[in-house]
Formats: sequence, C-alpha cells, structure tokens
Amino acid sequence: MKEKFEKFKKNRFGKIIVENQFVLLSLFCSALLSVLIAFCFELHPFGDRVILRMDLYHQYGPLFAELYERIKGSGGFLYSWCSGGGSSFLGNFYNYLSSPLSICVIAFGHKNITEAISFMIFTKACLSSATFSYYLKKSIGKSNYLTAAFGVLYAFSGYFIAYYWNLMWLDAMVLLPLVILGIEKIIKKGKPSLYIVTLALTMFSNYYMSYMVCIFSVIYFIFYYFCNFKVTDKLNDYRKPLEMDKSFNKGLIYKVRSNRFLNSALIFGLASIAAAALTAFALIPTRYILSSCSATSGTFPEKLDVYNNLFDFIINHFADLSPTIRSSGDSVLPNVYSGVLTVLLIPIFYFTKSISLREKISYTCIVAVMFLSFNLNYLNYIWHGLHFPNDLPYRFSFMYSFLILTMGFKAIIRIKEISPKILLLCGMGVASFVIIAEKVGQKNLDVNTVFISLAFAVIYTVLLYVMTNKKAQVKSISLFLLCMVVCEYAIASTDNYEMNQDKTNYVSDLGDFNELKDKVDAIEQSSYYRMELTDLRTRMDPSWYYYNGVSVFSSMAYEKLSNLQQDLGLAGNFINSYTYNLQTPVYNSMFSLKYVFNNMDDIIMNDDLFTKIDSNDTFEAYSNNYWLPIAFACKNKLSNWDINSGNPFDVQNQFFALATGIEDVFKRVPINDLYSTNIDPIAYDEYSDYLYFQKTDIDLSSDITTFFKAEETANYYLYVESGAVDTLTIGNAMNTMVRNIGDEEFIIDIGKMEKDDMFNISIPINDDSTADGISIYVYYLDKAEFEKGYEYLKDGSLETEKFEDTVIEGKINVNDGFIYTSIPYDKGWKVEIDGKEVDKEDIMIVGGALLGVKCDNGTHSITFKYTPRGLKTGILISVCTLIILLVIAFISKKFELFDTYLIMFDKTNNPVLSSKKLELIEYQNSFALQQQNNASFIKTVEEKTDSELDEADDIL
Repeated sequence: MKEKFEKFKKNRFGKIIVENQFVLLSLFCSALLSVLIAFCFELHPFGDRVILRMDLYHQYGPLFAELYERIKGSGGFLYSWCSGGGSSFLGNFYNYLSSPLSICVIAFGHKNITEAISFMIFTKACLSSATFSYYLKKSIGKSNYLTAAFGVLYAFSGYFIAYYWNLMWLDAMVLLPLVILGIEKIIKKGKPSLYIVTLALTMFSNYYMSYMVCIFSVIYFIFYYFCNFKVTDKLNDYRKPLEMDKSFNKGLIYKVRSNRFLNSALIFGLASIAAAALTAFALIPTRYILSSCSATSGTFPEKLDVYNNLFDFIINHFADLSPTIRSSGDSVLPNVYSGVLTVLLIPIFYFTKSISLREKISYTCIVAVMFLSFNLNYLNYIWHGLHFPNDLPYRFSFMYSFLILTMGFKAIIRIKEISPKILLLCGMGVASFVIIAEKVGQKNLDVNTVFISLAFAVIYTVLLYVMTNKKAQVKSISLFLLCMVVCEYAIASTDNYEMNQDKTNYVSDLGDFNELKDKVDAIEQSSYYRMELTDLRTRMDPSWYYYNGVSVFSSMAYEKLSNLQQDLGLAGNFINSYTYNLQTPVYNSMFSLKYVFNNMDDIIMNDDLFTKIDSNDTFEAYSNNYWLPIAFACKNKLSNWDINSGNPFDVQNQFFALATGIEDVFKRVPINDLYSTNIDPIAYDEYSDYLYFQKTDIDLSSDITTFFKAEETANYYLYVESGAVDTLTIGNAMNTMVRNIGDEEFIIDIGKMEKDDMFNISIPINDDSTADGISIYVYYLDKAEFEKGYEYLKDGSLETEKFEDTVIEGKINVNDGFIYTSIPYDKGWKVEIDGKEVDKEDIMIVGGALLGVKCDNGTHSITFKYTPRGLKTGILISVCTLIILLVIAFISKKFELFDTYLIMFDKTNNPVLSSKKLELIEYQNSFALQQQNNASFIKTVEEKTDSELDEADDIL
C-alpha cells in the first residue's frame, strides 16, 4: 500500500490531490453540512420539499426552466417572447443565469429544475470553502486542518445564510479569494494572469456582483500594497541589473518599471481593463439593456445618514442571528456572522507580536472602510451600483467576512505567541460582551444567540489554550477544532434557512399543461403565439411553462412597459413586474392574446368572447374570439395616447377610440345601493366613483358592501383602488368569487350578466387602515360597438409569413398611416418596409412602451429585426483582447527563454548580460542547495516519532 501511495503521489493527478488535501477536506466538510441542511429541511431526496423561496420561487426557478428549454433547442439566446410580451433574453441570462454551473440543468431536466437549483447552491458553497482554503494556502503558506476549518467558516458565513437563494450572487463569493490572490500576485511578482482570468469570469457570471468585486479590488490593492511595501520600494527581480547601464536609468518608463508601486498599479489597471474587455461581449449589451429597466434608476442621497451603531454591528457577528433580507424594519443589519471563533481571534490578532504594526494598522483601516460602507448611505448607494436596493441590503458583506477570516487565520497560526493570560482575557471579553448585550438589548439578539455564542466561545478558548502548549498535539487539536466549526454551523445556522415549499405543488400540473399546449401547437402549426393563464402560481409562469405570455417579474423588465401594464389594469408594482388576470377583450386584442388557459374553478368563461378547445383535470383551453396579430394598422391618432388617467377603463377606452374612432366601448355602472359596518356615513362622488369613509371605531372591524344593477346583457368588469383593501368578494345569483388584491390592484372579470341582474361587492376594510376612501369602478363592455372597432382593426392585420425569436416578416394593409405593434419598444428593433429601413423619426413609442411605425397607405411588406445593441461591438472587443493577451503571453514566454539563452551562453563582455548571468547562476546554486537541504530535512523527519512529527508540522 505504501508503494502504491508513493507511486500515486508521483503522478500529476496524485500530486495535485496530495498538495491540496486540506482544500479538498474543506470542500468535503462543506458537502457534509449541505447534506445535513437538505436532510433537516426534507429536501429531495430526503423528502418532497424544494429549496425555492421568494424570488427564487417566482423568478429564478422559472428562468432556469426557460434556459433548459432553450439549451435543448427550442429557442435562441438573444430574444425571448416568453415573458413580458417579449424582451431581451440576454438581459435575463447575464443577470440570473450566466453562472458556468447553470449548464447542469441539462442533466436534471425541466421537471427537476428544483433539484438542479439545490445542487448549484450547495456546490457553490462547497467551492467557496475550497477557494478560500486555497487562498490561505497560497497567500499565507499554510495548509492544514485549520485551513480547512476557515474555508468552512467562509462558505457558510452570514452572507450565505441570508442570500443562499440568490444563487447568481454566489459565484462572486466563490471567485473572490482567487481574485484577491491574483492581486497579491500582481504586487509580489508582477503576474496578472490569475487576476485577469478570475475577474473576467466574475464579470461573466454576474455583472452586478462583479461591480462590487471591482470596488473591493481597488480597495484591497491599496491595502495590500501599503500593508507590505513602501511607495518608494524598488523591484527586486531580473530587471535590477539594468541599473548598471546608465542609458536605462532615466525616463518615465524606467521609473515605472523599477518602482514597485507604479509598476504594480499599472499592471493592476491594465489587467482590470483587460478583464472587462474580455467580457465586453456580455457587459456592453447588458449596459444597453439596463438603460431601459428599473435596475439602474436612483438618485444620489441629498443628506448623510447613518444606519447602525458599532454596538449593534459587533453583536451581529455572533451565532444564530436571524439573517437580514429586508431593507425596512428595526433589525436591518449586515450579514457578517463568520463564526464565534473569528470573533475570539480578532482581538488576539492585535496581541500577536509577530504581526507588524504596519499590518495591524492596514487591516484596521480596510475593516473601518467596510464598516463605514455598511453604515453611511452615501457609500452604501455607491456599493450597490448607484442604486438603493428595494430589499436584500448589504449585498457585499461576504467581502467583509473574507477580511476578518483572514485576520483570524493569521492570528490562530501564531497562537503559540499568545500567553494564556491574554487568551483568557480575550475569551472573557467575548463572553462578557454577549452577556452585556443581552442585558442592554440589541435589534437582532435572542436567547439562542446568547447560549450558543457563550458555549462555543468557551470551547474555542479552551482549544486555543491547549494549542499554546508546545507539547500539545497541534494536528489533533486542529482536527477537533475543524469538527467544532462544522458543529457550530450545524447548530447555529441550520434553523435560519427557509425551505417550506413542496415540489409536488410546484411541478405537478406541468404534464397537464404540456398536454393541452401540444394540442394547441398542433392546431397552430407553430409555437409563436401569445397565451396566458387565468391564475398564475409564480410571477414568471410564462417562463416556467415555456409559453409566450405577458406576465413578468424581472429586474431586467422594461420599466416603461411596467408602468403601461399597470395603467391598463394588470396587477403590478409599477417597476419590474406585472401579472395577467383574465382581462377585457380590448386588452386581449391589443396584446395579441390568442389563447387563455383557465385554471380557476370560480371563473366562468363568457362563450361570446371565448371558444373552448379542450380540457383536462387542471386546465381548460380557450381561444380568443377577438384575436388580433402582433401588429395591425390603425388610425394615426394613436400616437397621442395618454395613459395617465388613473382609471384603467378610461385608458383602454382611449386606446380603442384613438385606434378605431369608436368611443366608450366600456360603459360605467353607478352604485345602486350600499351598506357598511362600523363606518360613519359615506360620501359618494358618482362622477369619480370615489367613496369617502371614516371608521366609527378604529379598534373594530369594518366593511362596505356595494350593490349594482346590470344595465345591459354584457360582460362586466371591476377595478377597486385603495390601500385599505386586501380581499373582496363578488357575488351574484350564478357565482361567488373571492379575490385578493393587496397593494396590486387589477381588473377583475365578473362575468356575463343578464339585464337587470343584481350583484354585490363586499369589501372588508383593513384593521390597521388609515385610508379614507375607495375608488370602485364597475364597467361593462358594449359588445356591438367593440365589434365595429375590431372589424376595422382586423382589416389592417399583419399577415405573418415568418415569425422567429428575432425576425418577424409579413404583409400589411395600411389605411391611415400608422402601424401599431404589441412589441415592447427597444432600440434593438429595426423595421424595414418594402425592403427599406424605416427612418428613426418614423419609429414611434406608443403609450410610452410599445413599438409603433408611421407608414404610407397601401399594402406593404414589413420586417421586424432584433439585434441586441452593443453585441457586435462587444464581441469584436472581446476577440481582439483575447488575441492580444495570447500574443503577449507568447511573446513574454519567448523573451523569457531568449533571455535565459543569452545569459547562459553569453561570450561577450556585455555588462548587463554578464550581471544577469551571475545573478542566474547564483540563483540556481541557491535553489539547488535549498532542494538538498529540504531532502535532508524530509529524511530526518521520516525517522522521527509521531509526537515529533507534530512539532515538525508546526515548523513547516
């Protein structure tokens, strides 16, 4: 066995394994923690739960399903018609899906996307553990059980506990140690390759997090340089003999080459530019996409604001604290927990004599910069891309954890320098701080935090005390400390994750949907048509089920289109999401919705408006009797459409009137009667449909019931606007519906009513409501007038000849000089009419968000083509940069070999080469002697007893 092991160590793979055994051990321990978390929360395969929560449930999960379908061959990567009525898929890809690990969705399949996401999250945690351990090994020169322990501390720190479900951010956490190692190599050796590759990979995997990594890289470069060198230090490498030649000892180039700071700064700057240029194919198109969404909107704060005090900040370093994921509330603190051991080691770091004063001051400064970044609104705004996030604050806190863990590791490897008295004092100080915090009170502290933090503070103090003993088995104690780190995270962190969704609820109806969708595809002979569901489980169901819909929830959504959709009566946040509920015929026509799948039991589809195609246990498929294509000719007055009415029926009425000349297809229905409970007499403004009310007793529940009488046989619709309403009940002789509207009001299809039918709307008022009014809009569709306008628009319909992701072609007959499309406006779309590109001034923005085209009357061939702005330029820059870097690498290698050849075989009296030759020979002799001494030392060590081996390990 010994011979086999020796043979294994000699081959390339075995050598890598042995050299990185503690890096792999750290990864293995993180994998064990991942399995434990999965087991505790009954994730697959231990139960039916899935890791999905919040945005991972509503956004990322469906988008990964869409990515799977596109990789499988069902679409390109430039544009998607799935969500939002159409948008750049590149935007969603580079914001959510561009991690190299995303390719694993192929192995899991659509139905098992939930398991693929779990795999990616825990794999990234394990890789974070490995990269941090590797950083400690290469930067500090230690590789042992302590290295593995600190890798685990980094991987499952407070940042991961809070934001594990934002899996697209975890790549930056994985790559940060390698980026930092690359910076150190630039400063120490002038070698930028590691930095360029890892920073470029960070930029590709998530442009948003790479922005923060770039800020931290600049800060770290300054910190690390002045921590180890002076600004006047000279380079001590093969270029030094050039000083012997006076012709080289002058000019700016020589000063930059010979001065370590200037040389390092230049290489760092150029390497950063090179990394950005390598990923220009991703960064430049993304920059254009961001210009039309809400992700970059923000205003620099006018006044300086301080968020938290130092006391609360320090307490948040302890165990079992609830993670911060909201930007509002009393306990908005950065997620900086990195293990109780780290808290104990930070004061020890400052007591360690072998750590220079320069290094202590440098670390104090950079930690202070991070603390100020957490607590000053100016800096916080800059860190988050000149934007205050709606939620999920302090998204760069893992960088702070990186710093304090590095400090802690530098302290623990020198623990023998610390006297037991100092160690005991530090342990008592940590314990006392926790006890005082419990008495004084803190935003995020509870009894579990106190007991767990105290218990592990005692355990770690005892272990560190034992390690100070020179006769102690350091290796065994280090292994036990690694086990304690894993135990701490298992006890203190496991209950702070949230995984309570069942896989069955998420995926069980996918088969039923695909069954009906396949039948509709067969009818259409294509999949390029729009459809929607009457009830969406996630905000991105079009991506999850992979159909072309209008609903969306994405940071990359067009902000102006979000505004328009909410003005038209969709549920939305007016920023980056809007969700379809069964809408009016006007809306369905103007957004080219050809099919609606009904999956709500209390919705009765009006057979005057829809025709049933098929059904199964979950869905009923209906076709829209008044469908219009994605583009149609209409009156040119539509370019003056005003969407700022506040009443969605007025907005739709105006659209229809401007497009067709037919006004008021929606007729208002006044309130017939009303009753209320615990409400003072109500003032009703019949012109604005506004009810003014005041609670009689604010401590009692209140409700208002309004009654309406159907004025004609027609389909009726309701829109209620008020901050005082969460749910409402609509009742008539045929049906009762309950709708939850919350703070995202939307048009509700009440259904078909016969003339003189009565129906009522019951509205409970929020118990904590301070609102003093409700707008209740009830309208019915004048079907006869609507059909007149529909026939007019149908005559100008686009006859589609080709429909692909990025190209639409067809013929259209224009009567009044204008073409309306339900294509979201994007400057990436180009329009050709009869083979000639339309001038920019003839491209119109309809309703602030949709693409319109001015056109001469007559029949025309029209083509819409989409190309992401900046893509070609970005690809060109990236390719050129890659070629330049490869040429530089090749030339550098050649020059290195050429210099060596000249030095070794120089027969001249060239003072420069002669000096280089002497230096190289001296180096080779020194290296040979060092190798000989190492071999002698290893032979001696092999003869030692086990106890002596531990001491030798410390020496190494």
